[in-house]
Amino acid sequence: MELNKFIWNNYKESTKGKETIQLFTDGLLDDILIKHIGEFHLSSKDMADFVSELIQFVSKPILPEKLTFEQAEYLFETIIEKGITLTFEDGTKEELTPDTFDFLSFIPVLSTWLYCIYPDYYTPYFFKNKSQLLTRIADTFGIEIPPVPLKRYRNERTRYYWTLCKSFLELRNDNNLTPSELCAFLYDFAPNYISQSGTIETDLPQPTQVWMVGANGKGGDFNFLDSIINNGTSFWQGNIDTKRGDIIVMYCLAPRSYIHSIWRATADGIADPFFHYYSNIYIGQGEKVSPITLNELKGDAYFSKHPLVRKNFQGVNGWPLTSEDYSRLQQMIVDKGGSIDGLPQLYSHTFTINKELANEREVEVSLIEPLLQQLGFTPDDWVRQLSVRMGRGERNFPDYAFLTKKEKGYETASMLIEAKFWIKNNKELEDTFKQVWSYGQRLSAKILVIADKEAIWIYLKQNEGFDRTSYTKKYWRELEQPDNFALVKKLIGKSN
Repeated sequence: MELNKFIWNNYKESTKGKETIQLFTDGLLDDILIKHIGEFHLSSKDMADFVSELIQFVSKPILPEKLTFEQAEYLFETIIEKGITLTFEDGTKEELTPDTFDFLSFIPVLSTWLYCIYPDYYTPYFFKNKSQLLTRIADTFGIEIPPVPLKRYRNERTRYYWTLCKSFLELRNDNNLTPSELCAFLYDFAPNYISQSGTIETDLPQPTQVWMVGANGKGGDFNFLDSIINNGTSFWQGNIDTKRGDIIVMYCLAPRSYIHSIWRATADGIADPFFHYYSNIYIGQGEKVSPITLNELKGDAYFSKHPLVRKNFQGVNGWPLTSEDYSRLQQMIVDKGGSIDGLPQLYSHTFTINKELANEREVEVSLIEPLLQQLGFTPDDWVRQLSVRMGRGERNFPDYAFLTKKEKGYETASMLIEAKFWIKNNKELEDTFKQVWSYGQRLSAKILVIADKEAIWIYLKQNEGFDRTSYTKKYWRELEQPDNFALVKKLIGKSN
């Protein structure tokens, strides 16, 4: 999509805008990296050595002064498949090969180096451990971000960088941006615009799953945990199927070897292609508990048989716990004299009508349409299975469209609802969001709703677009509570 020219031009003329564009125009490799990765990360020996070698690398005798688009793709493929030979000014050489060097983990540095040499094709990538931010930028500004390769396809995850470069190049061409302006957009303008243009729902959904994660003393984990701040959040390795609101049990690995605290997931799990462990979550609202040691767990009649305990917590990150596991853990805390009054409790979100449903149409008839009537709508207010011409003429059918303009081929809608029988994980939720989002783009909708047999997700348009990470989620059972129903009515009721 095209940027708002007025807002963008104002940014370019601002002091901050000029400084950021100038950094990516004339800045040296280490200047850019210190600004956007930080001295802390560059201080690690491997990272520092790699940056130093790239800075010293005499590029012109080895690399051509100019590349075509196809040559740029080939160069990146050659580097990650065969490696690169660094030739220094004193004539010495060093070979970095895929067998001896982890190009995946060094994408931020490698991409910045390539940008400094060939800015027309390569874009620095500074969204490592910040994939959710890139997702929000893409949703807000209508940027097509291709699906992330699966965890096991490590080589494809490295190649994914070039796939992103193509998306960024398309954004540049659509908006007539220079390479340095594109970088300023991605790493300064867009994040600030998002933070000012809307708010993520701060009330977490009721938790329906418990996950175990681990911490070690090598990366400052223990220091963070020991100084819990009520409103503090942190990036963490976890399970990609974690949902916002879920309960997170924190286990400190050796030498501590004990359960330390209970947290909440503040965002859905997400795949980060360039993060070594791939899947990550954000945690917050931590509460310390009376420590439960590994030996105490092994001596407990219930947990002594638990597979994770028997493995001494190997593979702890993202391990799902059952409601029985969580209940027994809380009892052990109480038995040690601790309190569980402030700990989150699992929510039973199913009730009789959910269990009786068998397909998507029954979700519509038994849940969605009765809710719509309670919100003040009648069947005359919506169109089911609206035929929408999109792309190269294919027809698509949003389940419920609340039209504000009905002229054939020029329809617009205030709200769209997409129904599914059961959305089992975050991947299915993301696929459904993309589906209804595409309808929303075509019909200029202001509200998108996803519903399955368990819950509804409500997405409100924020200035330029929708944000798949920002939604209000309510389980059907919760809507029996007056306050929750009033909130949903305020968001999508006919009177509003």
